Amino acid sequence: MINNASKWIIDCTDKIPESNNIKTVLDLACGSGRNSILFSNKNYKIIAVDINSKYLHSFNGNNIYRILADIEDVAKWPFIEKSFDIIIVVNFLNRKIFKNIFKSLKKDGYLIYETFGEGQEKIGKPKNKEFLLKKNELLKISKELKLIAYEEVKVFSQEINYIKHRIMCKNVQHKNL
Repeated sequence: MINNASKWIIDCTDKIPESNNIKTVLDLACGSGRNSILFSNKNYKIIAVDINSKYLHSFNGNNIYRILADIEDVAKWPFIEKSFDIIIVVNFLNRKIFKNIFKSLKKDGYLIYETFGEGQEKIGKPKNKEFLLKKNELLKISKELKLIAYEEVKVFSQEINYIKHRIMCKNVQHKNL
């Protein structure tokens, strides 16, 4: 289990101007809550969502509200009537829910996304290519948002090996997409 917040998430939050009126963060597929805790320490209201109740109850923090839900069921998206200032997703991919994610992003809200890319199956999990992004796929999926940062990285070291795609973008549309 990884205990520290994603470095990508930390770096992206540092890019958000303090003048922004950020109040709510949605952490989708939050797992053990490492990124929820990061935002909790910044005094944001966090909605931490996961399908695994064991994970949801494995962490604590101020202003963290836990929701046990299967976000992969597009028809039962739990946030139809809600929107968020920041939506974060780390190490999770279901292409079918991107439309729901975008609809849940407030105007001037930020999407911060990080997950595995093709080639990862050769060096570790996930092995299923359905859970791996293709080259530039995040750019194409989020083309309606304003790009702030993007990278496709390959890390090979004695401690860890991974291939990840990462994006930070902003909803500059006049309403939720």
